[in-house]
Amino acid sequence: MANKEKELRSAAERSLRETRRDFDKRIDEIRAELQEIGPEAVEKVERSLNDLKNDLKAELKTGFDDVNGMFEDEVESGREQVRAHPLLAVGVAVMAGVIVGMLLGKNKD
Repeated sequence: MANKEKELRSAAERSLRETRRDFDKRIDEIRAELQEIGPEAVEKVERSLNDLKNDLKAELKTGFDDVNGMFEDEVESGREQVRAHPLLAVGVAVMAGVIVGMLLGKNKD
């Protein structure tokens, strides 16, 4: 069993080294290409990345705002239900407490 684990670990380490070597090679190739193209390409890539980052930030903010708005709507809907039926809300809360208490109390026996 220990030999199998060592073999698996060794294979994983070899794979990681090969992947790292391939990755480093590709980075060197990209650097060479960028140096050939010149500083304009670097600036263009930086602008594109900044635009992409800004677009992503805007989309995330919009999505967060949408989810936050939906959450607030649902909370308000729940509050309205409690205001409309306060005794029912208290009864549900009491029953939930009794059930949780019974479940937790079983473990102590």
